[in-house]
Amino acid sequence: MAKLANGSANGRGTWLNIPAGVGRSILASWMAGFLILATIASAAAQTQATCSNLDRLGTTHIQVNEQLARATVEVLQPGGAGRRVEVDYGDEAYIAMVGRDGKAQIGFGLTAAANEFDIQLSETPPIHCKLEVPEFKKVYRAILRWRDPIQLDLHVIEPGGRLGGAGDVGPSQPHGLGQMDLIGHVPLDGGTSETSYVVPDGSTLAPDQIFEFRVEYVTRGMKPALPYCDDGALASAQMELIIIDRGIATNTNVGTNRLHCGVAVPENRRFMVLEH
Repeated sequence: MAKLANGSANGRGTWLNIPAGVGRSILASWMAGFLILATIASAAAQTQATCSNLDRLGTTHIQVNEQLARATVEVLQPGGAGRRVEVDYGDEAYIAMVGRDGKAQIGFGLTAAANEFDIQLSETPPIHCKLEVPEFKKVYRAILRWRDPIQLDLHVIEPGGRLGGAGDVGPSQPHGLGQMDLIGHVPLDGGTSETSYVVPDGSTLAPDQIFEFRVEYVTRGMKPALPYCDDGALASAQMELIIIDRGIATNTNVGTNRLHCGVAVPENRRFMVLEH
């Protein structure tokens, strides 16, 4: 049986450590809301979604596919710059705006083998999609989701790795044993953002290997001010960590620790540890 961080046996061990913001490296420019990276297993098969009303979109084109339990929605809407694109998946609403080039792209992790979601675009009929994940029992995926209007950066410390060194997979170094294949930013009003990490073949991982998850509360900074401290509305960022391992998805909801305004973040308050 897998070993948890505290030594109990109940699934693969994971830790979630949440520091105050300690800086940020920009890997690449955002593409209409989400940065979607090519996966390590670039040859991994892609599954095409079955969607309704695609023949009623006029000059708008939509492509929806899945790879390693990540959905990608690509929209081409000539002349649609500034229009809103929304994908409703379960309780989440992923929102992007069509860019000047008429394109928008949204990515999100899929938490089941069979999935359904809706796509809403300006001046088009609603689109309902069904998308299967053939490799759902094979992949290992970690998803960090949040809805507050803030920036959170996920770092995955792979087994044997260390923060800031080898085995630290994050926005500035997305490759390792696995890969950060989806990087979210501040969600648009009413929307959800997420960052996601994947190991294409989870069978390569030993049951007792421990992953450590660290989240940088980038918006708060190292000397927070309102509303990111004391009793401010965003003093405790709310987020959800989802782990998909051997076909089972588990969820943990967590909020960051509250800090005092104008006071530098002490080292022992930078990290909030969560057993998952």
